[in-house]
Amino acid sequence: MGLRVRYFGQLQEITGKKEESLTGVFGTIGNLRAHLIRCYPGLEKIHFKIAQDNTIDIDSSEVNGTLIDLLPPFSGG
Repeated sequence: MGLRVRYFGQLQEITGKKEESLTGVFGTIGNLRAHLIRCYPGLEKIHFKIAQDNTIDIDSSEVNGTLIDLLPPFSGG
């Protein structure tokens, strides 16, 4: 499965990328998160959310989308 992965905010700084394509079978969002942390160890220090096809998912969700967004922590009022 091919995934288009986009990085936002400080996650762009950590990875040095705005986006990339990944191929492979990850199974769950949690497995994908673990893979990305292995590739970019600096991500381990950040509590980021993962959205798939524009919907934020939890780690136990199955990877079944084609667009993955890594979203940094954000606050607001």
